[in-house]
Amino acid sequence: MGRDTLPLLLLFLLLAAAAAAASDADAIHDRRLSGSLPPSLSTLTSLTALQLQGNHLTGDVPSLARMGSLTRLALDSNAFASLPPDFLQGLTSLQSLTMDDLGLLRPWSIPDAISTCSSLQTFSASNASIVGAFPAVLGSLESLRYLRLSYNNLTGELPPTLGQLSAMESLQLNNQQSEEKLSGRIDVVAAMKSLKLLWIQSNKFTGPIPDLSGLQQLESFNVRDNMLTGVVPASFTGLTSLKNVTLSNNNFQGPVPVFPSVQPDVSSGNGFCNKDKNPPGPCSPLTTTLLEVAGGFGYPYDLATKWTGNDPCGASWSGIICNSSDVSIINLSKRNFSGTISPAIANLTRLVKLDLSNNNLTGEIPDVLTILPYLTVLNVANNSLIGQVPKFKPSVNLLIDGNRFGESGDKQGGGGSDGGSSSSDSAGGGKSRSNTGMVIGIIVAAIILFACVGLLVRHLKKKNNMEKFRPVSTKTSPAESEMMKIQVVGTNGYSNGSSAVPTELYSHVSAATSANIGDLFESHGMQLSMEVLLKATNDFSEDCILGRGGFGVVFKGDLNGKLVAVKRCDSGTMGTKGQQEFLAEIDVLRKVRHRHLVALLGYCTHGNERLLVYEYMSGGTLREHLCDLQQSGYNPLTWTQRMIIALDVARGIEYLHGLAQETFIHRDLKPSNILLDQDLRAKVSDFGLVKLAKDTDKSLMTRVAGTFGYLAPEYATTGKVTTKVDVYAYGVILMEMIAGRKVLDDSLPDDETHLVTIFRRNMLDKEKFRKFVDPTLELSAESWKSLLEVADLARHCTAREPYQRPDMCHCVNRLSSLVDQWKPTNVDEDDDEGESSEMGLHQQLEKWRSDDFTISDSDTFSSLNMPRKYN
Repeated sequence: MGRDTLPLLLLFLLLAAAAAAASDADAIHDRRLSGSLPPSLSTLTSLTALQLQGNHLTGDVPSLARMGSLTRLALDSNAFASLPPDFLQGLTSLQSLTMDDLGLLRPWSIPDAISTCSSLQTFSASNASIVGAFPAVLGSLESLRYLRLSYNNLTGELPPTLGQLSAMESLQLNNQQSEEKLSGRIDVVAAMKSLKLLWIQSNKFTGPIPDLSGLQQLESFNVRDNMLTGVVPASFTGLTSLKNVTLSNNNFQGPVPVFPSVQPDVSSGNGFCNKDKNPPGPCSPLTTTLLEVAGGFGYPYDLATKWTGNDPCGASWSGIICNSSDVSIINLSKRNFSGTISPAIANLTRLVKLDLSNNNLTGEIPDVLTILPYLTVLNVANNSLIGQVPKFKPSVNLLIDGNRFGESGDKQGGGGSDGGSSSSDSAGGGKSRSNTGMVIGIIVAAIILFACVGLLVRHLKKKNNMEKFRPVSTKTSPAESEMMKIQVVGTNGYSNGSSAVPTELYSHVSAATSANIGDLFESHGMQLSMEVLLKATNDFSEDCILGRGGFGVVFKGDLNGKLVAVKRCDSGTMGTKGQQEFLAEIDVLRKVRHRHLVALLGYCTHGNERLLVYEYMSGGTLREHLCDLQQSGYNPLTWTQRMIIALDVARGIEYLHGLAQETFIHRDLKPSNILLDQDLRAKVSDFGLVKLAKDTDKSLMTRVAGTFGYLAPEYATTGKVTTKVDVYAYGVILMEMIAGRKVLDDSLPDDETHLVTIFRRNMLDKEKFRKFVDPTLELSAESWKSLLEVADLARHCTAREPYQRPDMCHCVNRLSSLVDQWKPTNVDEDDDEGESSEMGLHQQLEKWRSDDFTISDSDTFSSLNMPRKYN
């Protein structure tokens, strides 16, 4: 026995003495002791700490089942052969278990008995010969704060039960040695709100980084050498607590992530779109759209390895076929994809064929796909899609077999067939009955039939023809949808806290006309009856249609001589979610009131019908006045008219951002959502995508929605929406007003299709820029000067970074200084003012009273209903 070797008996006596004297065994760790532990070790039932780390102990670990007082157990860095079958059985007081670098000769699996260690806070077993699937039982240890199982042979996915470990601060599962390694998604870590360190590198985890916005204490994040995919979310990059981030050697896509307080390790092994540029910048709109499509499928690994870079029309983008620079065919059949069909596909306006057949897709076919103008084939056969199939154009070849569309309706149809068979059998059996019985049966049936018919007729008369109308198809071309869309935002004021009686309505008509409209709705409140709207729209006649879109149809209506616009939502596709959105829209519209927001006058709910009534804007949309002059027949706008319209829009958006009761973000600002009255004064419309932001940060995370060309780069790539998203879209509109062209024009060469890019490029050369300006504009020297100022404002509004863009109040100030240029009038020395300057105060008062007697009917005070005085 060597000098540093402790005889087993002496070891046992030392442990016993420690138990009797100090109730622990701190004195024997890191002593280079050899030998094995005696089986009688478990008799030390009062021992609270057994720390044997840093020795050379061998043999089997004896049973510890009776050591219920043990709070700390350390077996690290020894050479034990195996653990007992009842390892951890009965250790109900255990708080810390460390067994790192435990070279067991026989591998073991973490036993279910660990669930009895309800006080366990630290469990560290790195390189401890653990095998098998990741133990779901660990999710029951609610006190667990530190878990380290690195360098073992664990396999399988992280169980959902781990999400219950809200006290977890450090999770280290890195470098599993098994061939399969740990795999699956890492969504469960998003629930660990106290997490500070996450090391899961060198495994086979897949899927995207989940929303980690709730992990406000996260400092170290290492997922290197995995199979993670998708766009790095803003909820992660925005965490200010991060000190170390390692993302290399995965399959991340989208833009290179930028962290505010740390330099991440993302240098290799990912498919970021612009990683070779400095600065990297955002992805192209086409790349962004296709990544949204992949996001619907959960960013599958198959696409992540092939959809890399920033050129979707390159050879490496599997399943994508382009015509010029636009996607014309998507063929992702037989890929074993799950998830849903992304509505972002509707942004691929040149798409001809979409094949998603023979996958495991769930959910519904997005209604918005019906607006694709060139779509000829939609193949979604053999998936698990549900709901109703949207109404596509007759020219679209729909392949939908092998799904669960209208499952309940099919079952009802089958029941009808069975009923028919039963009736037939019954009729056959009736042949054996007597003639008298047949006659009696026929008479009774006839009486019942006539009674039913009578009740039906009476019911229809009572309904007064209310149910005779049918849903109107919304099939139309995208151009018409954009041009004629009149989904609008409105306002009504209320007095005495009442939500029933509108006291102020903003419209392009005169004050007297507005008052009449207020009287019209005063007796009905905001909620109108279906009878009123049927009469106003001539039973929703085709002749009254103003426009169609994905939301439904807008009709022109006449309510007692007052023109209105009635938006009738598509009753066949609203569902519960549509009902909630409808009510939410009304709630928002009641909170905003401004002269440059189109006004909501009322609404109607009737069965599945959902209708909104707005003031009628006779001047059409700004798009019709800028880009669709041939179709609309309007004359080109002058520069002064464009300036006034730009200022009207800026004031409306400024109100939404900072002057309303709460901060609203429009999210879909574009010329087709700017309506004009008969005097060409502008009002912002379409609150369908509006978001309510907190006043503290005026920003939120949301699903990307809107229109390509007007989407701010950070919103399109990360989903983070702030008021600066509207500022970017406003800058694009200013560019369209200056250039007289659409933001995206496929008829131009590839390097000129995007207005923002070519606009900013031409501003560098004044001569090129003068030729770039809308040729229909007749500009004086003063007008050219103001145009350059507006162009500079547009350039700043469309800056790449949100912080580089101005607020809308700045836009209002700059434009108002150009539009509302006040100049003093020439003062006649002999006018009344000069005369009154020589008068005393009493004389001036008498003169003012005398003048007041002479006010005519056409004077301003009369139009404001001021009392008149007569001589």
